[in-house]
Amino acid sequence: MPAASDQLHRRVQGHLRVVARERTAVHPREVFEPTAVQQKALGLIKSGAKHILLFGGSRSGKTTLLVMVVIYRALVYPRSRHLICRLRAKDARSSVLHETLTPWLDRTVGPENYRLVTHENSITLSNGSEIWIGGLGDKEQVDRILGHEYVTIYFNEISQISYSAVVTAYSRLAMNVPGCRNLFLYDCNPGSPLHWAYRVFVRKTEAKTGEPLARPEMYASMLLNPMDNREHLAADYVSEVLDTLPEKQRARFRDGLWVKGEGCIYEKFTEEMILDPRDLPEMDYYTAGQDFGMNVANVKIGWKGNKVYVVADHGGYNVTTMSFNEELRERGWYEHDLPVYCDPAGGERILEITGGERANNSVDAGIDYIISKIERGEFFVSGECSGVLSEIWDYSRDEDDEIVKVNDHYMDAMRYGIFSAVSRGVVMG
Repeated sequence: MPAASDQLHRRVQGHLRVVARERTAVHPREVFEPTAVQQKALGLIKSGAKHILLFGGSRSGKTTLLVMVVIYRALVYPRSRHLICRLRAKDARSSVLHETLTPWLDRTVGPENYRLVTHENSITLSNGSEIWIGGLGDKEQVDRILGHEYVTIYFNEISQISYSAVVTAYSRLAMNVPGCRNLFLYDCNPGSPLHWAYRVFVRKTEAKTGEPLARPEMYASMLLNPMDNREHLAADYVSEVLDTLPEKQRARFRDGLWVKGEGCIYEKFTEEMILDPRDLPEMDYYTAGQDFGMNVANVKIGWKGNKVYVVADHGGYNVTTMSFNEELRERGWYEHDLPVYCDPAGGERILEITGGERANNSVDAGIDYIISKIERGEFFVSGECSGVLSEIWDYSRDEDDEIVKVNDHYMDAMRYGIFSAVSRGVVMG
C-alpha cells in the first residue's frame, strides 16, 4: 500500500489533470511536484493531527506546500471555504496572495478557473470554493474574515502572531463539508524557544500554563530547511546569502533553529530567571501595565525590596476595554490595591481600566532600567507569564537601532508597569 504522502501527491496530480483537460491550449498545465521533504510533510498533514506546523529556514518551501494543500482542498471539496492569514493584511497580500497563491493557481488550474475579488482579498474557484486572505492585526479586516466559517485555517508566519489572536480564530474552523476533515495549518521561521509555538508544538505543553497538552497527538510539526529546497533556489542563495548572515540570523533563516532574535533587547535574560509560581516571595506591593490595541495586554508586577517580579500577565484579542477589564477583575487582578499604568495613547480607554493612569512612555529609559535589573540579578518572571515569555527573546532592534514593532504588546505593558512606578518615585534604589 502506498504511503499517505504518495497517495495525496497522486490525488493532487490526478485532480489537476482533470482540471487541465477542461482548459484551453493558451494556458499549459503544470503539475505541482513536491520535493522529497515536502512529500514527508504531506504525510504529516495526512497523519490525523488537527494542528500542523511546518517550521524552518528561509525559502525552504513551507509556504508553497501549504498553499498547494489549501488549493487542493478547495478543488476537491466544492463550495468549501478556506482562510490564509498573517499578522498584517498587506504582508498576506504580498507574500501569499501575489507571490504564491495566484501564481500557482495560474500554473495549475488556470486563470479562467478562478476569480480574484481584489477589494475583499478573496478568490472564488469555478466549483464555488473560496480562499480568503487577511490580517489578524488589522481591525478593518478582522470582523470581515472572522465573520465566516472555514474548513481550513492557515496561519502564515506565526512567529509574528499572538497566541490570543490564534485562539480567537479557532472557533471559526466550523464549516461542515461532507468528507472534509477540518484542519489548522501553521508555518514560521522559528522565533525564540520561549515563543508559544515552541511550547505547544515542540515541547507539547499548554502555551499559558506549561502543563502537558491534554491531547498531544493533535499537534504535529516538522522542520524544512533551504537545503531541502535547493533545486528551486538560485545556485548561490545558500552559499552567498544565508551562509553570510550574522550568527543568530543564520541559525534561524538557514538552519531553522529556535534562537533569540538578532538584536535581542533583553539578551541577558536567561531561563534561570523564570520561576515556578510557588517560589514567588510575598511582595511588598504591586503595580501593573496596560497596552491597548487589537491585541490588548496587562502585565502585573510584584516588588520585593530592590527586586522586580513579573507575576502574571493576561491578554485579549479584538475585545473592548470594558470587557477586558472585567476579565481581569474575575481573575482577581485587583485584589491588591495597585496602580495600572496605561499606554498614554489609550485616551479615554484609560478611564475604563480599574486604577488606570497614564504611563511614562520613555521607551529607551524604561528599557535601560529593565536591562539594569536583569544585569544585577534583580529581575524574575513567573513561568505562568506565557505572553511575556513568548515575546521577551524576540523583542529586538533592527539594523537602524529601531525597535521592531511586531508582537510587542506584553513588552510594552511590562515596561509601563515597571518604569512608570520608578519614574514616579514609588520605588527607591
